[in-house]
Parts: sequence; structure tokens; C-alpha cells
Amino acid sequence: MPKAKNRELPRPGTRYSRVFKGRTVEMEVISTPNGVRYKIGEKEYRSPSGAAKAVTGNEVNGWYFWNI
Repeated sequence: MPKAKNRELPRPGTRYSRVFKGRTVEMEVISTPNGVRYKIGEKEYRSPSGAAKAVTGNEVNGWYFWNI
């Protein structure tokens, strides 16, 4: 099994955008009392993958989807 890459978590305030099916979707990294969250519009997600799933409707790797 390949080794996991050491990645830094995205910093709060960072924004990522992605064009999916002809529309641009933006995700913002925010800091909350419960830790870092990933926000699209008014909805918050616990991971980039959760945010990506909300956009695509499918299980996807959020790190790759958002190009983090």
C-alpha cells in the first residue's frame, strides 16, 4: 500500500473553486469552535470530501476534487 503524503491542512480563509457541470462552485475553509470546517454557501462540512460529495452527489476524494 502506498504511503500517505504529509499534507498541511488548508488554513482558514482559504478559498477553492471548481467548475462542475458548467457551474463554478466555491468552497471556503473556516474556523469554528468545533474545529476547521469547509463551507459552500451557507452549509458547512467536516471535510473536503463531504463538501465535494454535496456538489457531485457521489463519494469522491475531496483533496483531489478541490485540488488541495
